[in-house]
Amino acid sequence: MTAWLRTSLIAFGLAIPAAGFAQENPEDWRWFEVEVLVFKHTEVPDIEEFPWHPPRQVEVANDPLSEFYAPNFYGMLHDIPKCPDLEQELQVRPVFCAQAKELDPFAEPWYQPARILSGFKHAPATVINGFGGDMTQSTGPYLMAETAHTFNDFREQLERRNVGTPLLHLTYRIPVFNRSANNKVRLFGGRNFGQSFLPSGYEQPPLAHLEAIDDNSDREPQLFEELEILLDQVNQNALNLSYRDHRTPNPPPLLPEREHSERPTPVWELDGTLHIYLVGNYLHIDSDLELRSPQKVRFNQRELPAQLEQALQVERITSQFLRSYRLNQLRRVISHETHYFDHPQLGLVVQIRRTDLSARR
Repeated sequence: MTAWLRTSLIAFGLAIPAAGFAQENPEDWRWFEVEVLVFKHTEVPDIEEFPWHPPRQVEVANDPLSEFYAPNFYGMLHDIPKCPDLEQELQVRPVFCAQAKELDPFAEPWYQPARILSGFKHAPATVINGFGGDMTQSTGPYLMAETAHTFNDFREQLERRNVGTPLLHLTYRIPVFNRSANNKVRLFGGRNFGQSFLPSGYEQPPLAHLEAIDDNSDREPQLFEELEILLDQVNQNALNLSYRDHRTPNPPPLLPEREHSERPTPVWELDGTLHIYLVGNYLHIDSDLELRSPQKVRFNQRELPAQLEQALQVERITSQFLRSYRLNQLRRVISHETHYFDHPQLGLVVQIRRTDLSARR
């Protein structure tokens, strides 16, 4: 951590006694306000070797960002006219109307946030301006308006000093329970790599051809051509055969070509969870975040014939893999203090603040 970064974070600190445990009755829930800023470092030191982790799929009950980016407006469909049948002639079609299948309670659910989010190349926002809510009526976390942010100056200094690139800045309110309640909140942002990479980290298979391909274009290289390719790699010191484990990912599985109509699963640059919970009278922050980055890789092949076969696939020599860097840290904290979780690749700044419903009741 740079001296400037450490000094800036200390300036945010303000100690207030910690909170206690929450009750099961919703009327006794203890609500806290949580502000989060996640950024990736601009200059990453190349002095530490990280394992080649693949991305992990994050599935938790609390996902306020997906609901914010892809809101469920099913209730509104019942307040607009129903679309006329196609068989009805000369009937003026309303500009906004609901399809019959959208109103059918037994039809396949049309609200699929992952399908909606797959169309975004980048998260729609970095600084989240939520709609707020009512702690006495809510049953889960909700996003606060941008006016609740207090890290604005710090975020702007990160960019102005070229120290880091913000990926997500939000404030939300959440009822806090003990650890076993597993009341995690999903956080994601940055680029959507889903068009280029599978959730497993391997590159997307090619799209199916719409037209027949000339047989000559599919011709396999003959023996002498293969030898020429291998010799050329030897001359360029690009062919390194070895029995050792390179600790890189295994070769990708053989997958069929994907259809043009297929919607890829979103794979976000930043994804993971934040778990705020109580142990006795003490608040805890359990961060489990991933930063994904495309990197060139030579897949791990320990058998020499397989290595030669891989070397002949010239277009795959510089294959890419969506490498995942994990920030997984647990810390006991005090409310209204600013806490910084450091990692060579990314940084996390968190502050938990009391609300009118934070006291034990």
